[in-house]
Amino acid sequence: MRAFSILFVLAAHALPLGPNSWALNLTSGVMGMSLFFCLSGFLITTFLWDSQDIGDFLVRRIARIVPLVLLFTTIFCLIFLWRPDSFIATNLYVLNYTDSAFNPTIGPLWSLGVEMHFYLGIALAVALFGRRGFWLVAPVALAVLAFRIEAGAHATIRTHLRVDEILSGCMLALAWLNRDHPRLAAIWRVLPRALLPLTLLWLLACAPQVPVLTYIRPYIAAALVGALMVQGEGRITRFLSTRLLAYIAAISFALYVWHSPFLGYWFNSGTDVERYLLKRPLSFLCIWALAHASTFYFEKPMNALIRRLANLRKSRAYEV
Repeated sequence: MRAFSILFVLAAHALPLGPNSWALNLTSGVMGMSLFFCLSGFLITTFLWDSQDIGDFLVRRIARIVPLVLLFTTIFCLIFLWRPDSFIATNLYVLNYTDSAFNPTIGPLWSLGVEMHFYLGIALAVALFGRRGFWLVAPVALAVLAFRIEAGAHATIRTHLRVDEILSGCMLALAWLNRDHPRLAAIWRVLPRALLPLTLLWLLACAPQVPVLTYIRPYIAAALVGALMVQGEGRITRFLSTRLLAYIAAISFALYVWHSPFLGYWFNSGTDVERYLLKRPLSFLCIWALAHASTFYFEKPMNALIRRLANLRKSRAYEV
């Protein structure tokens, strides 16, 4: 499912999906991000439910995100573009609130601001209240819903108007972790049979032409993810378990970070034939090669190094 989230985003940014009036590119991008955010909320909540070690949680998140973002922004913001403002805003994770620093090369990194703000918020809640901190998820999600309705927001980059897509994943995780509760168990029994209608509702909720559904899109996406989680053995489960999708999921973060520069500049010049039949395949080749190399030869070693240093410091603290 993580693989599909990045494929929807790449399609939105790189392919002509239909007439502009249909807004299919926007819809595809919203589809990808709704899945990505929901999965993020689910995984983070599952981790913190099992262990309320906030230090370990923050080290893992920093190790996962910061090294690649720092490398990418150093190359494109400081070397190629000389946009120190963009470099600072991105690495402070406030790009989604700093319009003056926004530029197409780093544009997709707005979502990391939403992610980081969520990490800090949920870490603080759990640090203060333990598992009871998750009781704050629903009220905050309700407040975000109110903000979105007031602003008429379909899909914005501001945290206070978008973080409900992550919070919906939190709620899904809490429902899964407490699935033995009689009422929740009944919902999980029904979800597998609701896969098709949920898929159709999700597609409509991601399209700007159906504004009435846009406000509950996060919860439709969460229900869809839940329905897929409990599918029994069959074609859908086998398809979602293929090695190709697992590989795409493994390099998905790097694909997301590296793709934007290779869809602009020279790669986006010339006629439609030149752009989409000649240069776009070359773009994908560059993006995929960089994502593969980045994931396995930079991110994984850096991730391991940061965790090793954190564990070493922790062990020394225990010795003292």
